[in-house]
Amino acid sequence: MPASRIRLVREALNLSQREFGEKLGVSRDVISNIEYGRVQPKKLLLQHLCQQYKVNPHWLETGEGAMFDSGPASGDRFGEALTLFGSLKPEFQDYALDQIKKLAELQDKY
Repeated sequence: MPASRIRLVREALNLSQREFGEKLGVSRDVISNIEYGRVQPKKLLLQHLCQQYKVNPHWLETGEGAMFDSGPASGDRFGEALTLFGSLKPEFQDYALDQIKKLAELQDKY
């Protein structure tokens, strides 16, 4: 699998190597080494990349098909919320979850 596809994913998401790696639990150096072909990514990292960023595994492996899995269907608010939540950094996920809990409490009052 060409390392260039990993770079294409990162660039399509408009993320730095550091930001991209943080969500995958690896350092900027690991992403750099993968992108420049100095190391081969482990299968587990590739699976996590596909899950975290909704990347089409077939495209990642072969370059065929769409780069990303299809997004949530139009009008699917739950799917859209999950996609957005998953794209947040962990500290922002904590904040978002707290806000959702507060909204649920507020809703219960009405």
